[in-house]
Amino acid sequence: MFKVKDPEKALKAIALFRYALAALFLLLALFRPEKLLFGGLALLALLMARSGYCPLVRR
Repeated sequence: MFKVKDPEKALKAIALFRYALAALFLLLALFRPEKLLFGGLALLALLMARSGYCPLVRR
């Protein structure tokens, strides 16, 4: 676990990164033949961003 000065700010930055990953995976699902794989990864990234789960940041 990492100790940070402002855990809420760190969690918001991580969530923003995960939303960007979800968008990237959705774009890849549109243009690549592995639609199910990238769709599943996009769903996972979106769920992780929405839940705010991050075991590395100590609150």
